[in-house]
Amino acid sequence: MCRSLSQGARKKKISFFELVSALAFDYFARRHVEIAVIETGLGGRLDATNVLVPALTVITDISMDHTEILGETLAEIASEKAGIIKPGVLNLSGRLPTEAARVIDSTCRKRNAPLQALLPREFVTDDRRLSLDFQSDGLSLKRVTPSLLGVHQLKNCALTLKAVAALRSAGFSIPKTSIRKGLRTVEFPGRFQVLGNGSISPRFVLDVCHNRAGAVAFADTFSKRFPGRGSIVLLGLVKRKEHQGIVDALAPIADSFHLVPLRSKRSCDAAELVKALDWHGRPVTRSARFDTALSRLLKSASSDDIISVVGSHYLVGEFLSKRVAE
Repeated sequence: MCRSLSQGARKKKISFFELVSALAFDYFARRHVEIAVIETGLGGRLDATNVLVPALTVITDISMDHTEILGETLAEIASEKAGIIKPGVLNLSGRLPTEAARVIDSTCRKRNAPLQALLPREFVTDDRRLSLDFQSDGLSLKRVTPSLLGVHQLKNCALTLKAVAALRSAGFSIPKTSIRKGLRTVEFPGRFQVLGNGSISPRFVLDVCHNRAGAVAFADTFSKRFPGRGSIVLLGLVKRKEHQGIVDALAPIADSFHLVPLRSKRSCDAAELVKALDWHGRPVTRSARFDTALSRLLKSASSDDIISVVGSHYLVGEFLSKRVAE
């Protein structure tokens, strides 16, 4: 199958993402998957995954990201994401900014697609225990504790439960025990992923937060997971990101910043990040290579330190690949 699609890709100039999406769809079909959760890679309207007619669509959140492609305003970005909305197909949404919510609502009306937003009355969170109670659409669950850390993940969990409730109402058999197990055991590498226990070496926290909203969520989760603690922040970003907003969000939990380039032509110039960090007054170190910076930190850090590797899929991916190789 891979060879067959690769040959066709060369003839028709199919992109890498289109090829991978086609392979995934074929694999799911061969495996007789009953429910496939398909995430758009970028935006929605022009994404390779948007050839499907889904059982339902879910729009989790909308913030300023990939502005050079999706648009310079929340309304423009929402319009691109609304491209996944199909006529007659139920659309669920999280709590969106007003500007974005108007676009989603308008698109659903034009395409005659039912719209259900996640309502505050449908879930109650316990931010200290990182659990929630949920009740909506015939599904009621108490003290649900997802494995993914962060208050923002509780909101994501609530929207997930709303989607599950909709699928159950549509006739899918999804037992409550399976729902709890799925949320309790789900793994998402690079999303506040904590490695080590701080007994003989520093703890590492990995997060691909590459926009302001992600950095705010990371800093909030860090403060709750490690109250009163600061972190050595190993940071790398790509060009054209809202660098100032990201470092402003990270600075309150940072004891120091260590800036590294990414293995990508899109890597941001460290001088730009130094400028963004200038007024925060945190110690800043620049390294020409990621492995050099990591080696220095491991030699100088104590077992009580927490090192956060943040800012990009490229950076977190490089860290994880080195860890597997070792």
